[in-house]
Amino acid sequence: MKKAVIIGGNQGGLNMARCLSEAGFSVEVFEKKEKKDVAYDWTDDINPEVFATMGIDMPPEGTYYPKKAWTFVSPSEKVKITVRGGAQKNDISIYRRDLNDYLFSLAEGKAEIHYGTEAEKLLFDGNKVTGIKALGKEIHSDIVVDCSGAFSPFRESAADKTGMKKQPEKDELFVVYRGFFKAEKEAEKPEATNKVYLRHGGSEGISWCIYNEEENNVDVLIGRIGELDERERDKAFMLLEKDNPILSDVKEKEWVKAVIPVTHPGLRIVGDGYVLCGDSAFMTIPVMGSGIVCSLECGEILKKVLTENDDCSLKNLWKYQVEFYNRYASFFGVDFFKRWLLKVDVEDVDYLFESGIADEKMLAEGAGGETMKLGLSDLIKKAWKGRNRAGLLLQIAEVLRKSALAESIAKEIPTEYDEKKIGVWQTKLERIYR
Repeated sequence: MKKAVIIGGNQGGLNMARCLSEAGFSVEVFEKKEKKDVAYDWTDDINPEVFATMGIDMPPEGTYYPKKAWTFVSPSEKVKITVRGGAQKNDISIYRRDLNDYLFSLAEGKAEIHYGTEAEKLLFDGNKVTGIKALGKEIHSDIVVDCSGAFSPFRESAADKTGMKKQPEKDELFVVYRGFFKAEKEAEKPEATNKVYLRHGGSEGISWCIYNEEENNVDVLIGRIGELDERERDKAFMLLEKDNPILSDVKEKEWVKAVIPVTHPGLRIVGDGYVLCGDSAFMTIPVMGSGIVCSLECGEILKKVLTENDDCSLKNLWKYQVEFYNRYASFFGVDFFKRWLLKVDVEDVDYLFESGIADEKMLAEGAGGETMKLGLSDLIKKAWKGRNRAGLLLQIAEVLRKSALAESIAKEIPTEYDEKKIGVWQTKLERIYR
């Protein structure tokens, strides 16, 4: 029986354990944190169809609830657009720790899971990954799946042998503080319960304010690209208080700081005997930062590849990357548009809202990880009152064109492993972002 080692006991890692066991592998999982500390103590939105895709039941009742519609707020706060449709219309909000417990229950008995046990390093035989060092010994395997996060030291150590990116760039990271506060008792309940503020306070980032009537609290997230200190966080919090009377300054849960990759997926997510999954492969929606569905689906993708052929060579594992790109090439288009949106003048972002260019459809596409598609003639029709801003309209049209081009090139990924063809494809894709 072939053996798989998984680094990371998070959602992606636990689901990988179940999937690879079902593919006929003996599986060991190594998670450096204790079980109770693995997942954040909050909810995230996911599409429940992923459970049917994986062929498993929905998590137990009480671990999730229907997601409420997001309302996007322009930087000036003059325009607010509520998104009820799009790819996220059927999403649920699920408690991350409950999801982890559920996935653990499915993996338990199928894999040997070590909590509080750190993987120390990868083992190599030339360019091939042959296992890890943990528990003070060498543990050999046919494949290592890395679910250790955006700053994976294992990916960095393997980069020169695999062509993988060592670490994300500063402008590819979303630094967030998330905290929970009691709702103001005397405040009127807001009509828009889930508000996300784009370029909040003129920053390169977003903030959100979510009123949870059932728990009578307010979920606050403040996120900025690259860096965010407590002073900037507190300044943004005061701005949220002004626009959200329901938000009090009485803490229910302390601020938690997290760093999330918000970029396109890695251009190399497989090596010889080595696979990246989840944040270690930068598999998050570039706008909202959610990556749970991607990491879960990757378990099924790798299971299919290794069920058909249990060869863990780079040539066979390349099929895993191809299938992921076939499903999520749109993330490249979204990432390109997001980079422009964070750098352009705040006044121009306000114009997108005030002119009607940014509407429910466009916002739904971006938040759901879909490339936004709108031609110049459509832009002019939607922004007729701002036709004197022709320069900006042309700029937006070009950004949308290149966003679509980035998605198109991502879909051109060579279907078979061929280093020369892959190199040409990668260079072509990288050129879009320069």
